[in-house]
Amino acid sequence: MTIDNMSDEQLKNYREEMLRQIPDVGAIGNVSLQKKLKLKDDVYWFVRNKLIEEGKLSKAKGKGGSVTKVSQLVEGAPLDEEAASNADRIAELDLYEPLHNVIKDQWAKDYQLDSLVGEITGKQGARNTGGKWTRPDITVASYKTYPYVPGKHFEIITFEVKPSDSIDVTAVYEALAHRRAATRAYVIIHVPSNKLNLLEVQIEELSSEAKKFGIGVIQVGDPKDYATWDEIVEPTRHEPDPSRLNDFLATQVSQGFREQIIRWFR
Repeated sequence: MTIDNMSDEQLKNYREEMLRQIPDVGAIGNVSLQKKLKLKDDVYWFVRNKLIEEGKLSKAKGKGGSVTKVSQLVEGAPLDEEAASNADRIAELDLYEPLHNVIKDQWAKDYQLDSLVGEITGKQGARNTGGKWTRPDITVASYKTYPYVPGKHFEIITFEVKPSDSIDVTAVYEALAHRRAATRAYVIIHVPSNKLNLLEVQIEELSSEAKKFGIGVIQVGDPKDYATWDEIVEPTRHEPDPSRLNDFLATQVSQGFREQIIRWFR
């Protein structure tokens, strides 16, 4: 069984079994949990990360890493430093909708995009969309016109979203994989104001790596409030191979998304 041929029902069963194997109190190491579940590496990490994105699990310290149930954060109970840091965390899946709405509205206007169609592409379950790191969390298409340059200039822009407890350089490599079929690629990191100092080192490391590869970085305080958005690294525009771009559109976005692009260029 691999993630490419996993059905939604199998994914649901793996998620439920993983939650059953995690103790209600305390953490369990990734190595021990994977052995209990008897899952291959790619399936284990896919399921575990999905549960973290949904806010049902949180990463904990330990050799090889470990996880704990978020439900352990009981109201009124004393929290250690790591648990306190996760208490106001917004799960990755819960970031998609508000970020997508702001991108389509204020962000698009700020960047003077003449027209725009966008979709949340990170919620496609275990459907095969081309392999590891080929699926952005949010994808938008647009075009720009210029007073002295003829024609409509097509843009595909991808966004890789990271909650406050998942900010590291891996996000840059994910966005770089997306840029093979995009004109610009961004990482959006959610950094609440009370975590800014705690995450300073991670943000600097991620930004430094992003600059090397021309990946944009947007730091967001409140996902719903564009006034808290800050583009700390500007992306480099990239002209993707037309064949790769066509394959991306064929597998990653909806028919309605594709039809809007066709209407623009008739």
